Amino acid sequence: MGSEKLPLRNIGIYHNIPDYDSSIKDLTAIITGANGISGFNTMRALLDAPQRWKKIYAISRRPPPTEMMNLLSPEQRNCVQHVACDFLESGDKIAQALKSANVDATHIFFYSYLQPKPPPGAAAWSNSEELVKVNRALLENFLNALPLAGIKPTRFLLQTGAKNYGVHLGRARTPCVESDPQPQHLDFNFYYPQEELLFKYCKGNPGVNWNVIMPAWVSNVL
Repeated sequence: MGSEKLPLRNIGIYHNIPDYDSSIKDLTAIITGANGISGFNTMRALLDAPQRWKKIYAISRRPPPTEMMNLLSPEQRNCVQHVACDFLESGDKIAQALKSANVDATHIFFYSYLQPKPPPGAAAWSNSEELVKVNRALLENFLNALPLAGIKPTRFLLQTGAKNYGVHLGRARTPCVESDPQPQHLDFNFYYPQEELLFKYCKGNPGVNWNVIMPAWVSNVL
């Protein structure tokens, strides 16, 4: 979007932030999982450019905590509207919530994630089939809701992670690169069906582009 010829900026803990052409303005964003680490810090990054992002819809079951929102200026908080949604509900119910809040978005940042409790004494990701079932449903229900709510973004960003390469399951080729084959033979991983859902949605909705980002570690630095 016209940033390759413009200088990078550092703002606080954020480094190498791109600048964009000043003609790009009045964008709107949906951030799901907005009360999580990735979602909230994406919100902060977007709000740093109020001339470009005029409205952000923070979508989650509960609003971002007060201590998080207090990190924003009053002007920034005025640009944020929380919309309560449970993505385990049907697409119809999600669409009703989006329409009731008059949500419209040019960009979507999807960070929603649920980790069901594993059996007692088992490792965190040992219940991989349940992780697939729950987290696939989160994205599928949300994608089903978008056309029902009359929302068609130009860009949809999905966050997965380093488990995309199978590093949590055993030996993996290093360095990891995006062209590596998905190690689906190792275990179930909800990243793969989520990607397939996103690709299918974009194919069925010409004009919607996608990004999948795969951070290795996400830590809470406020």
